[in-house]
Amino acid sequence: MAIPPAIPPYGTAIHEAVASGDLEKMKAVAQQAEAYMREWGNVPAALESLKIEISKLEKKAYGS
Repeated sequence: MAIPPAIPPYGTAIHEAVASGDLEKMKAVAQQAEAYMREWGNVPAALESLKIEISKLEKKAYGS
């Protein structure tokens, strides 16, 4: 299974697009972010799940 590429900094890109006031840039960044989410899903929710599982395993491994 291939490892996905690093997560693009859409938060930064989105904020920069908004600050630019450039409608075409904003639309392009929105399309890119939507495409990313379609491909990879809700990354923040998946990350939270991952952290919960890590915590469970650490507690089990270290007896906490």
